[in-house]
Amino acid sequence: MLVSFLPRGPVLRQSHYCTQLIYFGLAPSAGSGHVRRRFNNTIATPDPPAQDGVPVVAAPDFAAVDLRVGTITSCAPNTKARKPAYKLEIDFGPKIGTKTSSAQITHYYGADDLVGRQVVAAVNLGVRRIAGVKSEVLVLGADGNGDGIITLLGLERPVPNGTRIS
Repeated sequence: MLVSFLPRGPVLRQSHYCTQLIYFGLAPSAGSGHVRRRFNNTIATPDPPAQDGVPVVAAPDFAAVDLRVGTITSCAPNTKARKPAYKLEIDFGPKIGTKTSSAQITHYYGADDLVGRQVVAAVNLGVRRIAGVKSEVLVLGADGNGDGIITLLGLERPVPNGTRIS
């Protein structure tokens, strides 16, 4: 039984067994993310809307990011970078080892101040070449004023290198 029809919009069909919302002739931008279908006790829901312009990430996707604690063992200016940056060597313990990162954190931190500091980094995002540096991890920090000046995430007390953030 056809309940409603909107040109270039949804057609709602009802039966004793299921309710389907089917889209016909929609532009891709208006499309399939908004389709909700219930059939055989299976519900496909749309992606949640963005909040404040930031897309919502599903919990399993976030859980796949491996966040670990490491200690900076060496820090040197990255002279090839367009913006001031450091090349960091970070020790993540025996299982992960030492990884390299390029980080634009020169405003608040001197190179000598960073050596021995524990940081939090995403260690499974893959390798990227940044201004000549093979960056293997992403060191996490906050841009408090929105001006691009980063404050590193810190720990209240020291923990073993390689500790997983949970």
